[in-house]
Amino acid sequence: MNNKVFILYSAEDAERNGFLIDKYVSACASQGFEARLLLTDGGGAETRIAEAGGAAFVINRTRDAGLASVIRAMGVPVSNPPELTRVANDKLLTHRLLGGVVAMMPTVRALDFAAGLAPCCGFPFVIKPVDGHGGSGVELVAGGEEFQKYRAAHDISRCIIQPLAEGVGRDMRVYVIAGRPVAAMQRISEGDFRSNYCLGGKAEIVPLGALKKDELDIVEAVCAALPIDYAGVDIMRDGGRAVLNEIEDPVGARMLYTYTDLDPAALHAEHIIGRL
Repeated sequence: MNNKVFILYSAEDAERNGFLIDKYVSACASQGFEARLLLTDGGGAETRIAEAGGAAFVINRTRDAGLASVIRAMGVPVSNPPELTRVANDKLLTHRLLGGVVAMMPTVRALDFAAGLAPCCGFPFVIKPVDGHGGSGVELVAGGEEFQKYRAAHDISRCIIQPLAEGVGRDMRVYVIAGRPVAAMQRISEGDFRSNYCLGGKAEIVPLGALKKDELDIVEAVCAALPIDYAGVDIMRDGGRAVLNEIEDPVGARMLYTYTDLDPAALHAEHIIGRL
C-alpha cells in the first residue's frame, strides 16, 4: 500500500503553522506513513502528487475545495472532504445550507443591503467577507459613512452583513474530530468585538459536559449535515439562545495544544488512517 501523505498548505500559512505540520508528520510516521509538506502556491499540486505516484491520503489545509475535489477524483482520499471545505469557507453558503436547520444571525448580501433590497438590520452591524478567516476583513459598521469607507476598501460583492450579537466579544469554539465534539474553548476579547484567539483574545476550557443543550444541538446538527473530519463549530449567544456563527476549516490547533492534553493532529490522522 502507498504510504505517502501530503499536507497541503499555502506558503504563508505553512510559515505560521510549522508546529502543527511537525505534529502531523510525527503522527503519520507513528502509523507507518511518510508525510511531507506540499505548498500549493502557483498551482499544480495535483500534478506533483500524481508524479510522486499518488498518495495514501491528503490532508488539505488550503480552504480550496476545488483542489480537494480534483485530488479525490484521482482516487486519493482527502481530509477534510471537499463538501465541507466548500461550505465552511463560504459564510453565505453556510447560512443558506444551515439557516433553516439551526439558529443563526440574520444574514444578507452586502450588495443587496447597499441597493436597499435587504435591510436586515439597523446600525451598528457586522460586515465580513464570505471567505474570510481569523477575523480578517470583519468590521463593526456604526453608520452610513463607515459603510461607504468599507465599501471603498473591499469588494462587497463577496461580503455579508449581520446584526451585532448580544454576546459581543465572546464566543465558543467546539472542536469536532471524526464527527464528534472532543473539546470546547470559550474565546473572550475585552477590547475587540471579535473574539479570535489569534487577535489576542483570551481562551478558557469549557468541559464538554458543561455545554448547554442548545449548544450541543447545534454541534449535532452541523455534524449531521456535513462530513467533518476535523473542524471548529463556532457558537455565539444572542437573545438568550445559542446561534451558529460559522464553521472553521481548516481549524487551528493552538488553543488545544496550549490549554489541553489533546493532540488533534494525531487524532485527525488516526481517524483518516482508520478509514483506509
